[in-house]
Amino acid sequence: MTTATEAVSPPAAPMWVEYAMMPRMPLRTGPIIGRDTDLSRLADAIGLRPTGGAQPGGVVVLSGDAGIGKSRIVGQLVTDATDAGWFTAIGHCVGQAGSSLAYLPFVELVGTIDAGHPDVVERVLDTHPSLGHLLPARADAHDPERAGRATDPGQVAEAVHALLSALGDEQPSLVVVEDVHWADHSSRDLITLLLTRGFTRAVGLVVTYRSDDLFRRHPLHDTLAVWARIAGLEHVELAPLTDDAVRELVSGVEGAPTDAATNAEIARRAEGNPFFAEELVASAAAGQALTGGLSRVLRARVEQLDDTAQRVLRAIALKGGQFIGHDLLSRVLDLPDETLETALAAAVEHHVLEARWPPAYTFRHALLGETVADSLLPGERLRLHRAYAAVLAERPDLAPASELARHAAAVGDLPTAVRASRTAAESAMAVGGPQEALLHLERALAWLGEDDPERDEVTLGASRAAMVAGDSIRAIDLLRDRLDHPGTSQHPGARADLLATLVIRSRILDLPVDSIALTDEALSLIGEEADERRVRVLVARVQALVDNGSFVEAAVVGNEVSLLAERLGLGVALAEVRTILARVLEAQEDLESVEAHLHAVVADIPPDDPLLLRALHQLASLAHRRGDLPGSLALYDRGANVARHLHREWAPWGQECRLLGGLTAYELGDWDGAVRRLDLAGRPAPQPGRTIFTAAALSVRAGRGEPVDPDLIAALREWWHVDGLCVVLTVMPGVDVHGQAGDLAAVLDLAEAAVRVLDAAWGEYHAVARLAAVVAGQAAALVPHADPDLRARAVALVDDLADRARRIGQLRPALEKASRPKFERSAPQSLEDTSRETWAWIARLEAEVLRLQRVAGLEDPPPVEELVDAWRESVAAFERYGHVFETARSRARLAAALRAAGDVAASREIADQAREIAVRLEAKPLLAELDGVQPGPGAGRAGTGRAGVGRADAGDDVGVAELTPRELEVLALLAQGLTNGQIGKQLYISTKTVSVHVSNLLAKLGASGRTEAAAIARRRGLVS
Repeated sequence: MTTATEAVSPPAAPMWVEYAMMPRMPLRTGPIIGRDTDLSRLADAIGLRPTGGAQPGGVVVLSGDAGIGKSRIVGQLVTDATDAGWFTAIGHCVGQAGSSLAYLPFVELVGTIDAGHPDVVERVLDTHPSLGHLLPARADAHDPERAGRATDPGQVAEAVHALLSALGDEQPSLVVVEDVHWADHSSRDLITLLLTRGFTRAVGLVVTYRSDDLFRRHPLHDTLAVWARIAGLEHVELAPLTDDAVRELVSGVEGAPTDAATNAEIARRAEGNPFFAEELVASAAAGQALTGGLSRVLRARVEQLDDTAQRVLRAIALKGGQFIGHDLLSRVLDLPDETLETALAAAVEHHVLEARWPPAYTFRHALLGETVADSLLPGERLRLHRAYAAVLAERPDLAPASELARHAAAVGDLPTAVRASRTAAESAMAVGGPQEALLHLERALAWLGEDDPERDEVTLGASRAAMVAGDSIRAIDLLRDRLDHPGTSQHPGARADLLATLVIRSRILDLPVDSIALTDEALSLIGEEADERRVRVLVARVQALVDNGSFVEAAVVGNEVSLLAERLGLGVALAEVRTILARVLEAQEDLESVEAHLHAVVADIPPDDPLLLRALHQLASLAHRRGDLPGSLALYDRGANVARHLHREWAPWGQECRLLGGLTAYELGDWDGAVRRLDLAGRPAPQPGRTIFTAAALSVRAGRGEPVDPDLIAALREWWHVDGLCVVLTVMPGVDVHGQAGDLAAVLDLAEAAVRVLDAAWGEYHAVARLAAVVAGQAAALVPHADPDLRARAVALVDDLADRARRIGQLRPALEKASRPKFERSAPQSLEDTSRETWAWIARLEAEVLRLQRVAGLEDPPPVEELVDAWRESVAAFERYGHVFETARSRARLAAALRAAGDVAASREIADQAREIAVRLEAKPLLAELDGVQPGPGAGRAGTGRAGVGRADAGDDVGVAELTPRELEVLALLAQGLTNGQIGKQLYISTKTVSVHVSNLLAKLGASGRTEAAAIARRRGLVS
């Protein structure tokens, strides 16, 4: 044991890190040039955007010369398909001369499908066991008893077709098989069957090959003759680019000649081949003659080198990637330094390689590397893989661990491949790359047998990586898969770890998990040994008890695990238990003690511990419930900053801090700040996180009256079953969006659907108070013009939701077996202090119910004085809560009540206060509502930053010229009091189309609803 205290120098970074940081030669010149028509033909062939009742799906063959841009256009097609919600998978045929790897591209394809839709693969395996031959990673799948001992190509082909058909049933899918000019015989036959039979499901199949690589006796020629006779098979051949397109492409290449004569000669010589054009630019820049075709240029350049230089190129080609360091190359080849340097110098001089400092080398273009790799014999390739694996095992600093994994796997050294993949995953996590870590670990899982004890540990690591990446669903699925398929000799302690981890991680989503039963099993597996594993299991047990409302038992177990963690020196576990037990204090309504407790926890957590995110989130949530919105926002923002620092922006609690910070900014009236926090700015975001953030941002769009595509709300609903928060964030602004469009039926449909999902997921929930209030508000505006049946349905729904909201405050505390902590079941008078948001919404609800009752045609409507008092209470509640927009909206309705009561002066004063906020927020629907109460002279011309924002009629600036003929037709019928469905029947268009037109009309007219729109239209003479 050392007792030295002097500083120790950090270890030097691996040499490969320097190469990784070198500037890369771009593989593309930029956006696709001159290929718009070809891309559209491919998209139409696979039914990416079907029209006229057509179904998605189709088959197509794509061909072209080497370097013509096939991979580039396929990449764009895959991107477009992914953006359209399709599942995509690509299988590559590897350019190895004499390859004997049967079904190689389909092994890759089926493996990808298994990763994305394992349930589909499992179902097909049951009916087509031959599929198991394409699943080497599944021990059970290629078991001889299941898959069969002999490989029947026909059965394999049937299995693949069945798999793709089943996949199309599950999700529209694009499957690409690239470079089939390198395909093995079995793969060519299988592709022929798929193209011939096609698909009756939503499956798009794209097959690509290089047409100029087909020599006279190439085996693909016979296959192409068969494909040519397949009825309906689309064949897209990429023609050369036009000279103008080549010149545009060349102009984007760094170092391109500037004189017109050379550029014209390059365009002529390139003959429309993008890569050849780039090669010619490089040759011209180096003073070489512009002669020969692409293949000749590449081969000639390589063949001009001596045998030693070509040997060097073959080693670099097998390495792959962008750069190889000099030290690694020297050790793999074992050549004298002078010989190696001479060979490298010759390759650089002939524009085959590029050199960087520190010494490292790469091919000028991937196609050059492929040309060299094509010449490798199987034995030479194996020897090179073995050499790379041996060198990297001894000197892991010379390349990323993922390189060792690849080479070791290629020579069948799977233990080394697994170890290297795990090391690569650790490195990826360390630099904030959880997605890359997940990829490495899932590769390791593919190499591990089901009975391998290491599989449990790798599964836990992969689940953690998925969780940090924000892919909570995959994190949970990985754990469940291992628990469901434990092998024959799973260690009890390892299973207990998996169970405890599942309990902690599954609570992030609203998926059905019996956490008590899971922790019961985990405890039964570990015995009484007081070790770190017992701490982990007990922590999960405490969380399960708290989530199930068993607070007394949770406190007992929490005390036990706290003492054990302290004795074992497990500070992180101790802090986690303390954070969880804060919920027990909440159940006792001692919020001051909770706050003090959490501040103490935060003070003890190191700044780089992810647990800090959870503690900050709980502190911010506590401040929010107590009505300290500025303090809550500061804590949420602090948590979001910590998440960015720790590279955990999409991990649990980091994601929530950013999301709830945006929502709190919205409540505080900082709508631009809310948009900034919630905007994903095109960044990739895992689901359901992307949906949740999109739904949250909808509140600002609804508040500002921005047009919202009805399909967006439908898309958001697809994730409701996963997370109840997504339901809440969608339904609240969604109700306003439909209400602003005058579609009461859509309001009720959306609210009823939300209630069904939330009831199943949460049971009792405070969000019902807000939902009841917003539905009642829109119903009050729309029922005067609704038919009797719809009016009765709206009143019944509001009554039901209002009763449920009132029960939130009537439930009495029950410490044990409650569905929620005591602060969520408090008496109305205590809600102001323990859950101010709910308190404010209940006050708002009572006012909205009275407002609805006064317009619903009741025989004995409530007196206007009662309505005024209710709206005064709503204004006071939202002022105390701090919700700027809802305070203004309550003031607008208070102003309307005062005006109805005859107090015009007070109405004007309150309306002016609301208008000031509405103008600042650019809240057009609220401004229109205020104009219906008290028109604001010149308000529409106030400096709001948006044209037409201010009054409902915006100074009568919108006229007939700004409305389309169809919008004028819809407006005329709307003014007659027709519903969207009735308008659709009159104009022979769908109800959804009418809804879009109504939304556009409201936005253009600056109206908050149909009544205001009709009034504005009559005032301007737009309708008679």
